[in-house]
Amino acid sequence: MAIIETPFFEFIEGYIMRGSIFRYVVSVVTVAFIANSVFAQEVVEVKPDVEWKIYQKANSGLSDNNAIKIVIDDAGEKWIATEKGGLSNLQDSMWTSYLTTNSGIPHNSIYALAIDSEGNKWVGTYGNGLARLKRSASEGKEDEWTTFNSTNSLLPHNWILSTAVDKDGAIWVGAGDQGVTKFNGTEWFVFNTLNSQIPNDVVNAIAIDSKGNKWIGTEDGGLTVYDGEGWRVYNMENSRIPSNWVLTLTVDENDNIWVGLLNGGVAKFDRDTTWTLYDMYNSGLPNNSVYSIAVDKDDVVWIGTGGGGLAKLDGHQWTVYDKSNSSLTKDFVYAVSIDENNMKWIGTWKGGVVTIK
Repeated sequence: MAIIETPFFEFIEGYIMRGSIFRYVVSVVTVAFIANSVFAQEVVEVKPDVEWKIYQKANSGLSDNNAIKIVIDDAGEKWIATEKGGLSNLQDSMWTSYLTTNSGIPHNSIYALAIDSEGNKWVGTYGNGLARLKRSASEGKEDEWTTFNSTNSLLPHNWILSTAVDKDGAIWVGAGDQGVTKFNGTEWFVFNTLNSQIPNDVVNAIAIDSKGNKWIGTEDGGLTVYDGEGWRVYNMENSRIPSNWVLTLTVDENDNIWVGLLNGGVAKFDRDTTWTLYDMYNSGLPNNSVYSIAVDKDDVVWIGTGGGGLAKLDGHQWTVYDKSNSSLTKDFVYAVSIDENNMKWIGTWKGGVVTIK
């Protein structure tokens, strides 16, 4: 029996396991090579003037080479959620690792990360709930960690898959197979398939637009948006979204929703009726499973794929960076984030963190 190990998932002869969440999936892993294809967008070669820098356990203070999420705070500090190494922080050139052995973090596997307006870090662990880190502003005073789990709070599941903070400071959490949960600091609200119109209880991604709408990407249920009063669902039956399995969501400055899909490429939705679709067959996208999307200060879209490396979409022009043509350490790109200097921070599976300038 062949087992293919990738982030979050183990693929076993057509089945997909995510912890105890077990689903049957058709054609989860797509292996394809397209030669001499004509794309609608121009594909260009990688230019040598791109400056790369690599951070790994062997050459830096990064605690784990499996970088799941990268979030950059208002001070420019980089916060890196890792698969087994807890939370890594990079401030200028100084590294700090938060592990169960040296801090109040409740688990070393972190699959979700968000920062609120007060600078608190909301750390979603894969096994022991949600943790909030309040860093001490006073020298010599310890940081304050608070853990919320299914035992001491109304959080319905301890495996946190996604997090986002709204304009009012409430944290929205995709917890296990229990829908999406809102915590406003005092009260908990759980939205699931039993009490709302959310189409699936496994929430892989949450993004919030400028109007406060919550965009929720589900496992095999498509994309849904909640405006505080009602829900609207976009799936393969009622829209042009090419896959119901959403892996990642990003909202750009124009409130366009960028949707990364499992075996469906990228779908851009203008919040009205227009869908723009990019996949291996109509564009320069190198792989149809998309795990991360970020839009930089020049409106260039950076797309992390599950095996095809990193794709750059600049207008209609595509550039692909992978192990064969660049300093990208691994072709499975799990995280992309843009800092204040427009530098790209790339989190890979088993390859650490890479920056592009």
